[in-house]
Amino acid sequence: MKAYALRVNGREKPLELDDDHLRFAWRLSPGAAGATVAAHQVELWSETAEGAQGHLIWNSGEIPSDEVAVDYAGPTLRARSAYRWAVTIVDTEGITTAETSRFETGLRGGWSAAWIGRGVGPWLDSTGEAADPRVGTAIERSWQTMYAKPPLQLRREFQLNERPNRARLYVSAHGIYRAYLNGTRAGVDELTPGWTRYESRLEYQAYDVTESLQEGDNVLAADVADGWWAGNIGYNTRRHADQYGDRTEFIAELHLDFADGTHQVVTTDDRWVEKPGAIIMADLLMGEYHDAALATDGWLLPTFDASGWRPVEVGTGSTETLIGQRAEPVRVVAEVLPMSIEWLPSGAAIVDFGQNLTGRVRLSLTGLERGDIVELRHGEVLEDGRLYTDNLRSAEARDVVVANGSDGQVFEPLFTFHGFRYLEVQGWRGRPGSLDVTAIVLSSDINPTGDFRTSSALVNKLYRNIVWSQRGNFVAVPMDCPQRDERLGWTADTQVFAPTAAWNSDVEAFLSRWLLDVNDSQAPSGNVPDVAPVPPLSTNFETGSPGWGDAAVIVPWTLYRAYGDRAFLERQFPAMKAWVDYIAAVNPTTIWTNSLGNNHGDWLSVDAHTPKLVVSGAYRIRSTDLLARAAQALGKVDEAAYYASEAARLRELFQSEFIDEEGRVLGETQTGYLFVLAWDLAPDAQRSQIAGHLVADIINRGKRLTTGFLGVSLLCATLTRIGRADLAYDILFQEQFPSWGYSIRHGATTIWERWDGYTEHAGFQSKEMNSFNHYSLGSVGEWLFSGVAGISQADDSIGFRRLRIEPHVTSRFSVVEASFESFRGKITVSWSEEGDGYLVSVGVPPGTSAEVILPGQTHEITGGQHSFRFAADALPAQHGPGSLVARG
Repeated sequence: MKAYALRVNGREKPLELDDDHLRFAWRLSPGAAGATVAAHQVELWSETAEGAQGHLIWNSGEIPSDEVAVDYAGPTLRARSAYRWAVTIVDTEGITTAETSRFETGLRGGWSAAWIGRGVGPWLDSTGEAADPRVGTAIERSWQTMYAKPPLQLRREFQLNERPNRARLYVSAHGIYRAYLNGTRAGVDELTPGWTRYESRLEYQAYDVTESLQEGDNVLAADVADGWWAGNIGYNTRRHADQYGDRTEFIAELHLDFADGTHQVVTTDDRWVEKPGAIIMADLLMGEYHDAALATDGWLLPTFDASGWRPVEVGTGSTETLIGQRAEPVRVVAEVLPMSIEWLPSGAAIVDFGQNLTGRVRLSLTGLERGDIVELRHGEVLEDGRLYTDNLRSAEARDVVVANGSDGQVFEPLFTFHGFRYLEVQGWRGRPGSLDVTAIVLSSDINPTGDFRTSSALVNKLYRNIVWSQRGNFVAVPMDCPQRDERLGWTADTQVFAPTAAWNSDVEAFLSRWLLDVNDSQAPSGNVPDVAPVPPLSTNFETGSPGWGDAAVIVPWTLYRAYGDRAFLERQFPAMKAWVDYIAAVNPTTIWTNSLGNNHGDWLSVDAHTPKLVVSGAYRIRSTDLLARAAQALGKVDEAAYYASEAARLRELFQSEFIDEEGRVLGETQTGYLFVLAWDLAPDAQRSQIAGHLVADIINRGKRLTTGFLGVSLLCATLTRIGRADLAYDILFQEQFPSWGYSIRHGATTIWERWDGYTEHAGFQSKEMNSFNHYSLGSVGEWLFSGVAGISQADDSIGFRRLRIEPHVTSRFSVVEASFESFRGKITVSWSEEGDGYLVSVGVPPGTSAEVILPGQTHEITGGQHSFRFAADALPAQHGPGSLVARG
């Protein structure tokens, strides 16, 4: 038996831990047949500058438990220090194994560097005369005026008498940066430091740069662009009021440890110089403009003559909000070659990458003459064979480069990203081939945990679309769309999709980091905004909405159940409670009659409208229920009892106001019935009636859905719960409008924002709001794992300690295979046709128990691999409308 995937605070080997609370976690792989974990032990040592194990800091002692996480309970760790830790596993056969990992602490607030930015006064030419390196074409000046100042190029030379044993670079920016040492890029992160609620928290990154240093002359350098700090953000026009600041700045500390025990620090200060280079403009929404004629070749190297550069201006900004990053940053996660290139009569090329994605393009400029201008425009879809960009709104998604005439020139923007499947290239001479252009996929670098595949090409495509939408929208924050002028962290989108995200990837660190933005954005009253982070001085998002503000409760509970971190739940509990109490304060006698501001309802439902009071009432009960459960989990007995009682009172109000004696829910929509059935809002005696109304509505509509963002996440799971998995499959396989299959039939490679993003009868939906990469309606991914494959937690389980394996086998598939790297270890379930029956294979991690429920049989298993068979005639017949399974 072996521990693997060792993590501290949800991350593998971080270099800048500033957290006060540390949690060591690991997964378990199987050992000898029948063996389970008898005990575990965690030890923490310091690490020497040479990378060797130092003295023991903390020993948990042998803990007789098969848990897979330990909270640190030792002395306070020192800033800027390296540590090794090991977990030792003892199994019931007496076999002991140990695995080690490492991490480093960050500066922990002890910054000595200053913010530096664009200087004042002239740059100089080679003769020492004043010069303006920004003189360029009219279009260059126009772009610079309209969109952005040119990114900063910053550098500082320094000397070393010898190479250090260890060198760490701690760096951040008001903007986004790339840092370099002696021409070598520090790390591979993109768009750093990412986006947080900058007023409260600005993250920094740490890099091991030991191998980049040399005895003698060295140079530390950086590019800094506007990013989220000073660029276009949200869908407001570019004004200073909509930005965090109008000045990009950089901050860095390079810490050097030498063999003799001495220490040296190189910081950002008045010894740095700056001068703009080849990038005329860089903006996350608008794109980038490069002019090779303005390049300062060699400026990253210590041999470069920077005598014509001007001194930076040293800022006076505080460093108090700087903290080490809490999750893995954005990185390049894939590269995609074109599926086809079509040349238009105009000479432009339309490049189809075959996949809607988020990122940028790398383009070979071989064959161009000096001064040739190449323009790249990005879009998700085509209209009549041409790039369709109306749905981008004000985002230009346009990159431009002026060629330098060399055969080896390659263009790739650094400080922007686009959402696109198609690329239009103007000015690309010589008809280059598919190897001359590559799509570079950007995403927060989150480890994948789930895999799902079946014998159905349609369902496999749906799952891949869900994964690609998550990848394309999880960029620093959980965005709503990567292509247009928005890209905001909408709270409802995240709360409906979080369970699916947690199946697909290890989102513990990513979403808990985002929840800090939710907490920081929450008003003193308890009100939660519609988006987090809230853009500066925004007045559009600061009033919470039913289903949106409830993310403050639902997402923490989702993460707690998936990852089992009690300290995390304790951290979130005040924000959860404040939201629920705020709703109660505004609605002391009604369920949720008094509006808190926005009420978006079941956003983007189709052919049905769920009354907004039903939406708000259902969500108030849901959040109150979960708050009671959170209080119970934390041992807050009185609060648990109070909120459980409050939820019961609210149920009675809901029933009296919205459910009639025949089980009809006000509005008679699928979403209204789903709320009631999924969240147990009706008396048990009425559940069969209510289920019947839901089933009848779906059947009467030709087995088609009407649910929007909020309802769709409950649809298939609730139908399965009431014994109508057959109807859930009808919806899953539906290819007529509206359905997932309809979008796939029309070329979708990601999840659309709306069911009617494109229809045969109406064409494209309103250009004002029509994204073709928007994960919310992909929340069905949770049911693919829990319903089709049948992997779920028992109701009282935390961290996948106890499982319920109940695949809903159907003749629509000949094979279903799913695997999931849970918090405890890998879970696998597959089922397939075998002769006149079915074979079901189940694998669960050591120490994990599972109840396996199959047609006509139930099994209790623990750990290891297990196989079961049943005859095809044991499959349940289709149930009549409204019939319930026993657990309903």
